[in-house]
Amino acid sequence: MRRNTLAIVALVFLLLLLAGLGSAWGAGATYTVNTTSDTYDGLCDALSPTTDCTLRDAIQVAGVNSGIDTIAFDIPITDTNYAHNTTGVWTIVLTNTLSGPQGDILDGTTQATNYGSDTNPYGPEIEISGENLLPFGTMWSIAQSNNTIKGLAINRGTGYGIFITSGDDNTIIGNYFGTDATGTTDQGMVYQSIVIGNGAERNTIGGPSQADRNVISGNDGGLAGGIRIFGATTTDNVIEGNYIGTDRTGSAPLGNRYGIMIHADAHDNTIGPNNIIAYNAGDGVVVEGASTTGNTITHNSIHTNGVLGIELINSGNGSIAPPVISSNTCISASGAAPNNATVELFSGWDGEGKTYLTTVSADGSGYWSASGFLADEPYLTATATDTTGNTSEFSAVAPCGSFTYVPLVMKNH
Repeated sequence: MRRNTLAIVALVFLLLLLAGLGSAWGAGATYTVNTTSDTYDGLCDALSPTTDCTLRDAIQVAGVNSGIDTIAFDIPITDTNYAHNTTGVWTIVLTNTLSGPQGDILDGTTQATNYGSDTNPYGPEIEISGENLLPFGTMWSIAQSNNTIKGLAINRGTGYGIFITSGDDNTIIGNYFGTDATGTTDQGMVYQSIVIGNGAERNTIGGPSQADRNVISGNDGGLAGGIRIFGATTTDNVIEGNYIGTDRTGSAPLGNRYGIMIHADAHDNTIGPNNIIAYNAGDGVVVEGASTTGNTITHNSIHTNGVLGIELINSGNGSIAPPVISSNTCISASGAAPNNATVELFSGWDGEGKTYLTTVSADGSGYWSASGFLADEPYLTATATDTTGNTSEFSAVAPCGSFTYVPLVMKNH
């Protein structure tokens, strides 16, 4: 009888042990990065938190697990790369391109939580730097799907920041791209901060809340830009709620060469709502190519860019014509647009669209009218979006009220 009792106890212990292992190596394991080193030895065991665990280790080890894991951070202040570039920030200096993760959550905000103090109140505590990569390198390549990457400063790249190469349904939120970890200084990429291409679908950059916002700025070299979307099967991606070309406050210039480029047949992507796209040296948003269509640009603040707020090149978005504003009283307006188009009205200072006012629909003959808004900036502009999602450039300006008008070349008001 005693022998049977011992056997039962041993069996129960084994089952409990296996259950524990299942929680660690199955769904929902947490792998905690505890060093800024960029080596890889394959050791980052959720059951052995004292093991040195690099970011590269954590991404690869979590990728073996079939569950949705969390990659967290808890790096001590004694780490060699604490305050490497910014006080209060731990910097991981990449030695080569990161890849993955694979269906996991990578959360840089856990550094402050685990450390017990917000050491960088101006932005992320974890910085990923490309300063030592070979020229024209990619800092982070993501071909996998269903990942969330949040709470990092990603900067100093010799080529690209994050390149989503066919991965679907990824979410990129709460990061600083192309700036220092305080969101105030240009530390941009040679090319773009974020690239979505090669058939990547349904990826989301930013989101509806302040915590979701990415700052994507400081990429101001001759080939640089904020975000680039390309490829004939690259579709249904959303860019929402970001600061593109500004500092972390959304009000001071920290421009890219251009804000967003959509080209090479990418289609049915959405820019908006609630992005601020400003202070970029070229266009705010450019859509290029006859088969680059259905790209909707909606409910954003676009202003003070060096060329156009929105530019359609080589029949991008079907070269949809912008609306005509034929009357404007600052509280009502009317005009013409493509038949049945959605018309968005904006006020601003420079012929772009700084302040979103209202949305109306044109009728079957193209007539539209709007009322009940108050334009308190000197110019009214509008965009049109047709029934297949193509958005136009901004309309010609319609002066509003008794402002003293200044030349449109005065961009840095």
